[in-house]
Amino acid sequence: MALIAVTVQAQDADSFFHRGANSYINSQLNQAIKIVDEGLFQYPNDAKLNALKQKLEEEKEKQQQQQQNQQNQNQEQEQQEQDQQEQNQDQQQENQEQNEEQQQEQEQGEGSEENEPKPEEGKEIDSKEISKEDAEKILKALAQKEKELLKDFKKKKSKDSATHDKDW
Repeated sequence: MALIAVTVQAQDADSFFHRGANSYINSQLNQAIKIVDEGLFQYPNDAKLNALKQKLEEEKEKQQQQQQNQQNQNQEQEQQEQDQQEQNQDQQQENQEQNEEQQQEQEQGEGSEENEPKPEEGKEIDSKEISKEDAEKILKALAQKEKELLKDFKKKKSKDSATHDKDW
């Protein structure tokens, strides 16, 4: 009779083992762990149940780790997408500001073209690139050149008039 009790006990522990293994095979890990825990509650020293419990716990840890890794990857991807969107917005804003500045420069350039002095022959001057200091230097150089030309003109005039002063 003791032999029959041990066999019934083994079958019951085996029953928990098989039910737990089937749940695991059917991708019901939590259900499998619950069944094995029930079997271990009744048969705490059963080697098969203990081994299955250990394997199920390892598998559960792997799944949790995979889920955590997936969440981290999703968060990183979302962060990268957000950073990319911010960069795109910054670039668009920069482009818009540059366009506005160019429009303002063009509008200012169109209104002041009539008042600007024309550049000397042989010199190409872009009015948009000249600073105020450069413009002043150019004006001083032109004034100096004009003085020199006037001096030369007066010298020539005085030489011509001196030779023909009194021609009677």
